[in-house]
Amino acid sequence: MINTEGLLQFNQLLKTSSIKENDKRALKFAIEFLEGKHDLRLSSRSFLLTGEPGVGKTHLVECFLNIFNLPVIFTGCTQIKHNSLVACKSLKEVLEKIQKLERFIVFIDDLSYVFKYSEYEEVSAFDRQDFMKVADTIKNSDKKVVFFSTSNYAQSLDESVLDRIDVKIEMDIPIEETKLAFLNAKYSEFMEPRLVKHLARHSLGYNFRDLPEVIKIAYRCGEGGITIKNLNKSIKDYVPTSLNKYQVLNNIKINFGNVIGKVKVKRELYNVILSFKKRKMAKKLGLKRHNLLLFDGPVGTGKTFMVKALAGELNFPVINIKTKHFLSYSNYRVIESLGNFAKRFDNCIIFVDEAEKIIGRGSFDEDSPSDGQLNEIFDGIDSIVNALVIVAVNNSSRFGMGFWDRFAMIKFELPNFAERREFLKSMISKAGIEVELGEVARMTEGMSFRDLEKLCNNIFYKILQGNDINISAFHDAARNLKIIESERDIYG
Repeated sequence: MINTEGLLQFNQLLKTSSIKENDKRALKFAIEFLEGKHDLRLSSRSFLLTGEPGVGKTHLVECFLNIFNLPVIFTGCTQIKHNSLVACKSLKEVLEKIQKLERFIVFIDDLSYVFKYSEYEEVSAFDRQDFMKVADTIKNSDKKVVFFSTSNYAQSLDESVLDRIDVKIEMDIPIEETKLAFLNAKYSEFMEPRLVKHLARHSLGYNFRDLPEVIKIAYRCGEGGITIKNLNKSIKDYVPTSLNKYQVLNNIKINFGNVIGKVKVKRELYNVILSFKKRKMAKKLGLKRHNLLLFDGPVGTGKTFMVKALAGELNFPVINIKTKHFLSYSNYRVIESLGNFAKRFDNCIIFVDEAEKIIGRGSFDEDSPSDGQLNEIFDGIDSIVNALVIVAVNNSSRFGMGFWDRFAMIKFELPNFAERREFLKSMISKAGIEVELGEVARMTEGMSFRDLEKLCNNIFYKILQGNDINISAFHDAARNLKIIESERDIYG
């Protein structure tokens, strides 16, 4: 009854899988149950595997199925290979087949595909009832049968569906060891072992659908051959499936040389750069590297630009997470989601701008209930090896000590006289305007880089209108800009 080779492959896959140890034991127990080793009343028989597309849910179930020579009653969006496959077009047909067979395994792949949804994005009542009947039939059966289902998004399933499942297994992005096994099995004839190992190590956050595409890109770049150079380029240029909804900036060309002033900030960040570029030495020294940075400063002081410059110095991509991705989350869920997200990736900067809009909506003071949750989450993020998380805020006082004590805080001030003068020079020189820059820099005291950019734009519009530009034009533009800003402060 047992396929020994199939069992060996499944155990090897399970060993390298990212799923929890309790869930691994549950799956091994299910194998023993089907062999007749355990009592029906003590055996879990329904399993739901959840996780992002491409993390290997279907593949794991297929490997389980190949251990046995039992009929597999199947419906889903993919095609699977099995010697005794009983393909069905609907859940109702699955129920019919269950009644006719004595021994079997049921597999419903991708519930979001199998279920029909109403105009309110709820699972149709008929599909819900049929699914519950399938699960209840398996649960109440006196036969040795098991039931598998998969779903990309567990949150899309209501409690009545989830309540029918004995074991809920969450699958994460594959770990290095799992990717190494996958790549060796699929691509060892095309890639040297060192290249396979390199890709497995430098593709944190990639799933089993991303890896083949990275290899294909590298193959094309190498004109039919794969080298370390074109493999690195492919890794750098490719955007993993899990990042499609985020803004990913690759191959950033600007660096600290493009940043005006900010000497103190650059000096602090230079230590961060050294700790990444000299990782082996830092590890040997026992250096506690800051993977969590808080950029704190008023709007327009250059926080976002500095993130890009830092990325250019490190030769890292930037994953820019926007407020909209977390708007429906609680404070705790925002931080938990950010922590889980950050653990997946390396050799990159994960940047959350204007974080007070999504995180600073509650209290993270030392004695607040949220502080304990926050400490637990960020203790986990401290174990990140190579990702750099930067959170930018306009006013850190909204968070309290419980939040920003976990970060290395870097303060961004409004530009000083020399910085304003240099910025204005870089803007005005393109227009060929002759004006005393020192005087303009003095009249713009208290303005941010963004304000200075607005001022210069106003001057450029006057040039387009055919007006002559002198120091008075700058005085007028600065005065008007300050009036607008003061009215904004009054009226919000």
